[in-house]
This record gives sequence, structure tokens and C-alpha cells, in this order.
Amino acid sequence: MSRRRGTEAFRLSLQPPHRRLISSPTVVRNPAVANRTALYPTHVALGAKVIDFGGWDMPLEYPTHILREHTATRTAAGLFDTAHMGELLVEGPGALESLQRLVSRDLAGMEDGQGRYTLLMTERGTVLDDLVIFRQAENRYYVVTNAGTFQSDAVHISAHLKDAAARNLQPETCKLDLQGPKTFEILAKVSSALLRKLKRFRMTAADVAGVRALVSRSGYSGEPNGVELFFPQKDALRVWDALLEAGRPAGLLPCGLGARDTLRLECCLPLYGHELSTAITPLEAGLEWAVSLEKEFLGVTALRRQKQEGVPRALAALKLAGRQPARAESRVYRGERQVGVVTSGTFGPTVGCAIALALVEASAAAVGTQLQIEVRGNRLDAAVVERPFHKPSKAS
Repeated sequence: MSRRRGTEAFRLSLQPPHRRLISSPTVVRNPAVANRTALYPTHVALGAKVIDFGGWDMPLEYPTHILREHTATRTAAGLFDTAHMGELLVEGPGALESLQRLVSRDLAGMEDGQGRYTLLMTERGTVLDDLVIFRQAENRYYVVTNAGTFQSDAVHISAHLKDAAARNLQPETCKLDLQGPKTFEILAKVSSALLRKLKRFRMTAADVAGVRALVSRSGYSGEPNGVELFFPQKDALRVWDALLEAGRPAGLLPCGLGARDTLRLECCLPLYGHELSTAITPLEAGLEWAVSLEKEFLGVTALRRQKQEGVPRALAALKLAGRQPARAESRVYRGERQVGVVTSGTFGPTVGCAIALALVEASAAAVGTQLQIEVRGNRLDAAVVERPFHKPSKAS
């Protein structure tokens, strides 16, 4: 296979069937109804390839290509436009109590500025979305949602609030993610704040490139050094350009959703609609640590019952024997019997092999189990391995 054809196969392995590849700069959807971030023209000017992701036109990759963007984030830094994600401000005397009834993880006892990863639940014990919720002050919580689920999340949360209200911050907010080992070296050039001291899952206010921003540290790349920046949309280009200029000598690259996906998959981080959905419980997805079964919340009865009766499926990390990646929805076999389905698959640039996450029967999820994945009519050998595939070095 030529290098060009191999790279194209790699790109396509990142795209579930519902995502459409657009040859940049042409966009076939009616621009009047397309959701685009404030930086969309910048991405097109940089030659980005654009896909429909959760109803948003977003860069899949730049001319540097996914492999280089992935490697830059692991070795230096990557800059991601994530302004398609949603933000809600929930505040009022009943804010904590209301959120406690909706999400899986106990939010009590958080300090101002502290955040927690949690799950927005259905009554059946399955997942509407995964969220990060930061306590900004007593009775005030900053909720970060996924892009495609934002509208339904907002409606669901608002409908269950008591003595509290939710304000939609998405229209006024730009979000950028700066990830990688040189993150704080780059930030020091554009901010006088001591952001290196910011702890994991904490949020603080700081000036970045002369713009007042909220800075959090809960990165989806799996890199321990990395931040998320929330600031006014009108300042999007100013902050983006300042970070690229400050990071260029360190090897910073703008990165698209392709690298974001390979980075998160190497670290076995879930993607909503793949490892989490309204058909998958957090216990099946291996997220029991994000579920507080001792508290009362929507769906907890179903989860308690599932744990007592035995969780029938488990999320397994699979290493494939060759370089050919499996796609989401590929069937997983043990011998001649199907035991599950791939939820995400790609080639892992850092680990140097094809990798996948699959939801399989619990009996087939033990480390060392030999399985096969059906790809284009062929069975590819795979083995269940320890998670994650890649464990980044400790934060500096």
C-alpha cells in the first residue's frame, strides 16, 4: 500500500458512518443553517479538512495531517478549537441539590474552583451525556457538555431544576484546548498567572493574551499537562493567534478532531455515542469510579440492580495483530461466536499498532483473552490488554 493510500485509510478509520468528510474549503451544507465556531474562517484559511461533527462544521485535520498533529501533542503541544462544546451556568439555592439528582457522581464537598467528571443519567441507568462540572461558588456551577448533546442536555437539566436556573453560555463563549508537555512553557509567554500550579480538575480565572479567561485542567488528550480556556467569542482570533505565535518555537501545531480522537483513544477515554450512550450503562463502560451508588440520583436503582445481578458486558481494550484498524460497529468474535462490537478503533501513532475499544460479554473481557474482529469480511486477530494503551508521563 502506498503511503498516500495508507494515510487515507487511517483518516477514514477515524470517521464513524455519521460523519461526513468535506474537501476543504468547500462545504456542501447550507451555510445559513451550519453551526460554526468563531474560528471557522481561520481553519479554512489554514487549509483544514472539515467534517460534520455533532451538527458543527469542524476541522478534521490541517495540511500537517493527523499523524503529525498527534505527535506534536504528545511531544510538544497541540491547539484545538473546541468551541462547539456546550456550557451552562446553573445557579440558585437549589443548584447543588438539583444537579445531585441528575448526575452519577457526588458533587457535595467540592471547593470553589474544583471540578468533577460525571454522567448525566437516564432513569434506566444509561447515559445521556458525560460532563465536567465545576463549582464556581456556593450555589453556582459551571457545566461543560458535549456538542451534539448540548441542546437536549440543557432542556433535560432545566426541566429538573428546583430553586435554580440554567443559563446558556455557549453563544458567548469560545473554548480552546492547549494540550501537551510544553503547555505551561507556552502559556508563560502570554500570561503572567502561575498556571503551572493549577491542579487537575481545577478552574481559575486568568488573563491570557490580554483576555480575561477561565482556565481549567481536565484535558481530553490524556496529557497531564494541558488546559482548557473559556473566554468571550469576540476574542477568539486574538487568543488563537497569540498561542500559535508563542508556541511555534516549541513545536506547537493546530490540531483537528482526528488527532483529538487518536489521542483520547490511546488513553482509553470514552467518547459519547461510542463508549457511552442511552444503551450503555456506566458500569458496562468501566466507569464505576464515576458513579456514587450510595447517593440518590436518576437511574441509581437500575445501576444498583445491575451491579447486584452482575454486569453482563464490559468495555475491553484490544490490540490488533497488524496495522489495519477496526471501525466502530465492527463485530467481535471469540471462536465462531460473536461476543461484542467495537465502539472505537484506530491506529495508535504513539503505541505503533491498531487499537480498539469494544463492548464485549463480561466473560470475554479478561486481559489476555484472544479475540477476532471482522473488518471488510476478514477476521483480524486481537488480544484484550490492560488499559490504557498509552500512559503519558507525569505532569510537570
